[in-house]
Amino acid sequence: MFKIFNKGKIAVIKIHGTIGSAVKYEQILPLIIKAEKNKSVKAVIIDINSPGGGVTDSDLIYSSLVSLNKAKPVIAYIQGLGASGGYLLACASKYIIATEASVVGSIGVISIRPVLVDLLNNLGVKVEVNKTGEFKDSGSIWRKQTKNDSKYLQEFIDDYYERFLKIVSTNRNKDYKETKEIADGKIYWAPKAKELGLVDDIGDFNSVIKLAAKEGNCSEKLVVYKHKVSLFNKLFKNAASGVYETLVDKLSTDKIRLV
Repeated sequence: MFKIFNKGKIAVIKIHGTIGSAVKYEQILPLIIKAEKNKSVKAVIIDINSPGGGVTDSDLIYSSLVSLNKAKPVIAYIQGLGASGGYLLACASKYIIATEASVVGSIGVISIRPVLVDLLNNLGVKVEVNKTGEFKDSGSIWRKQTKNDSKYLQEFIDDYYERFLKIVSTNRNKDYKETKEIADGKIYWAPKAKELGLVDDIGDFNSVIKLAAKEGNCSEKLVVYKHKVSLFNKLFKNAASGVYETLVDKLSTDKIRLV
């Protein structure tokens, strides 16, 4: 009697779209947990095509992927775009592979806030504020930024920028100062990113599968993990999701983003 020997398989988790809107932490976390708990999954491929997005969701997903990578090898596959928060997620992996025409980098943090003072004045709208400290309404749309506001908010985003730099330099085994020189918000084609040490190699999905199978000592069989989509979202996703994301981006008054 012959026994069927199951050599295990590779899980694929897709990170496609803007993090925090199209890609949410609460959607991705269950997939990461599922991949970690499934004993038949020996390696995981994180399929990344993202311009980045919100700091909170990016960091939470990153931390969860770091935990997963401790349990079983995680390979990041950048196909198309692995920028800012998207690149941060790639840094949670053991190896980063990018396609030839992928765009990689944009390491940095940005805070964008509309200022509607002139518009409100033209409309005859006045805003009265009672606050408990000088900086409680920093970044508000109803007043212009002061020098103190600017200094405070710059220090605020610089704090996370330092974390981002340390993550990249540690993951890529690069000197901190060397990392900072190329972490000025620039984007790079994948070959240049490899030259700079931001990715390990250039390759297609088949090469990533082979690497994952080798690292996980398993077969090349794949299982794709997807988050559940409601019937409403299935019906209206194409028509409404793009509009929704655009509105969220345009109307948010206090955005600190990895984009």
